[in-house]
Amino acid sequence: MHYVEPCDRNQLSLANNMNDWVSADNVVRLIDVLIDQMIQTQPGRFATRGQQELGRKAYRPETLLKLYLYGYLNGICSSRKLERECYRNVEAMWLLGLLRPDHKTISDYRKDNPEAIRQVCLSFRTFLKDQGFIGGHTVAFDGSKLKAHASRATVKRTGIEKQLKKLETELDKYLNQLQANDIVEDLEEELAQLSTEYQVEPLLLQKIADLQKQLETLQAQKEFLKAQGLDCYAPADPDARLMKSRDGVIPGYNVQTGIDAKNKMIVLAEVTNKPIDIAELPANIEQTVVQTGITPAVVEADRGYANLSDIKAIEETYVGTQCIVPLERNPQQEKDETAGLAFTYNPEEDCYICSEGRKLSLQIRNKKKRGGLYHVYRGSCEGCPRKSSCTTSKKGRTIHRNVNQPWIDQYKQRITQPAIKKKIQERKTFAEHPFGTLKYLLGKTPLRLRGLSKVQIEIDIMTTSYGILRLSHLESMENLLCRVQNYSWGS
Repeated sequence: MHYVEPCDRNQLSLANNMNDWVSADNVVRLIDVLIDQMIQTQPGRFATRGQQELGRKAYRPETLLKLYLYGYLNGICSSRKLERECYRNVEAMWLLGLLRPDHKTISDYRKDNPEAIRQVCLSFRTFLKDQGFIGGHTVAFDGSKLKAHASRATVKRTGIEKQLKKLETELDKYLNQLQANDIVEDLEEELAQLSTEYQVEPLLLQKIADLQKQLETLQAQKEFLKAQGLDCYAPADPDARLMKSRDGVIPGYNVQTGIDAKNKMIVLAEVTNKPIDIAELPANIEQTVVQTGITPAVVEADRGYANLSDIKAIEETYVGTQCIVPLERNPQQEKDETAGLAFTYNPEEDCYICSEGRKLSLQIRNKKKRGGLYHVYRGSCEGCPRKSSCTTSKKGRTIHRNVNQPWIDQYKQRITQPAIKKKIQERKTFAEHPFGTLKYLLGKTPLRLRGLSKVQIEIDIMTTSYGILRLSHLESMENLLCRVQNYSWGS
């Protein structure tokens, strides 16, 4: 038969070099040199164990960092699965030099070294900026919802109160059965004695003890909700919050990302537990400046960030920065347009004129509404034939005009320009790219740790591994290794 035959497993062969196990352009070579250069030039920032000569030798931080970056880059984020890779994966064997840490050691490093992992993440982004892979001119911000490592079954305040009433009623019923026996209060510790001395069924006493435990648990959950000012939470991960996603309402985290337009590199990835993005843009830009030194000339974001007060503050704080954030359509304006109504502002008389020629005069100045200041205008609608389609208020139609309305009108005019509209469309092509890739590699539920600070550790590993993968597609491996080796990591 005409087939390609495998080698004989019993055939002897000459020992080969470990470098022959992986190709010259394999991305593991970039991980290897990158982590070695980063840590060996600044060892004091990363060394936590192995400083004493006594006891069992510790694994170097390089070993575990390389393993994690390689694992997340290949969609493997479980410590037990990473342990198995050390025994069967040729690339992992080459990367670790045949070292095989157990899953507990692997897991503990990720959990116990958030500062070191964050330092690797930030140093890598600085390297990308200094080497020109991050342009810094245009940065798009977006929020990505990731499901927490917790069940969808959450504890709600209303549910707790309902369950407490039910348990208290049930407990009273059982206690009434024991009232004649004059039993001591501590039922759980004296179940055996009670059942013998008073001839009470142990099953009844056990039910009462169980109910008391449930009541204590519910009371503790109620106190937690009250202290945190929440209506519900996930017991497995109290830091997670209920968020709307494409998969429905989930307990999760909102990862705020900043993506550079030049090569789709991540310049910011901060974990929050705020369900919406509306107030996150100023903080995102501030963190980008602090972490990377980049002040983008153009800031892009989707409608979820359309807070006009924040946009104005950003452009005033960072001179030369232009925000491109499309605005949500005002429901009242849409309703007026459908009804054929229009209101024109007259700056000379400081009033509005409606489509029927009636005047809406200034009534209140600087009224606080939704975090902003507004002037209130109201008209007299008595006898107007279109009042029924305009307003249901007995006082007449009211219009709230933002104190910064001239700037708002200018901004609205700006984002309707063809060039700006084109940028709004282009934003999706690079802002959505990184987490689309990460979710493809890691699946819809990539998180393994619980708690806001620990989830940040995972995000730092994810985004660094994504950057390494992206980098390997932009330039030859030989040039990249040369760049990494000649870079001044200590500085």
